[in-house]
Amino acid sequence: MIRRLGEADRFGTIALLEAAPILNLYLLGNLDAHGFGEEFCEFWGDVVDGRVHGVINRYMTGWTVFGEASADWAGLGQVIDHHAVVAERLQDNPGGVPSLLPYLQRYEAAHVSEEVLMALPADGLQRQPPPDGFVVRRATLDDLAALVAFFADAGKMSRSAAGIELPLRDRRVWIALQGGEVVSAALTNAETERLAMVGGVYTAPAWRGRGLSRAVCSALCDELIQTGRQPALYWDNPVAGRVYAKIGFRAIGIWRSLRLSPVVR
Repeated sequence: MIRRLGEADRFGTIALLEAAPILNLYLLGNLDAHGFGEEFCEFWGDVVDGRVHGVINRYMTGWTVFGEASADWAGLGQVIDHHAVVAERLQDNPGGVPSLLPYLQRYEAAHVSEEVLMALPADGLQRQPPPDGFVVRRATLDDLAALVAFFADAGKMSRSAAGIELPLRDRRVWIALQGGEVVSAALTNAETERLAMVGGVYTAPAWRGRGLSRAVCSALCDELIQTGRQPALYWDNPVAGRVYAKIGFRAIGIWRSLRLSPVVR
């Protein structure tokens, strides 16, 4: 039975998602942060005899999905097809089938991205000190204006003011500074009690080649490990992949995401 999930489904939903916790970090993070009652963050599931077989989660205009091979994938796809909010993104790591895309009738893939998923073992961190003349520290809300300016010129890594303020308030951001100017940054996109998804790793072009991305990312990961959280991340740039490998990250799979567009009939 396909239905919107509620608080009574929390245990069953977590039990399903914990089968692949790193792959489901955004789902688990949204559940921790927002629960089942928010209109911008919905959880729908295939529930049979009280057991959750598949879950889809809408956060704003993006959907994330996970389930077993036996889940009603066609029914879950219909939820997205018929939802009043137009879908723009799909985190397509469904688990039980290769892709949810064939079950969508209203949407097609405008772009498909397959990135390398990596995780950092608790004893695998290779700390990377900043080069001389640079300060690496955790950012605070006092750094918001500087970070907004920094990410404004970051190309595909650009973030809105709200997209920077949220991790400053609810998660964490680490920065490297030179003469008071933000020149590199790394942050967490999602966190649970045991896991954290690292993102926003960016160094301004004029400051590259000095090891700053390694320094801010390793400092962030050090804090995460100290708080009992295993860092994970994904990438499609081999240069970035080499940076993460030097810190101690190891590849564990593929992270697949789609930009959706309505089907024109």
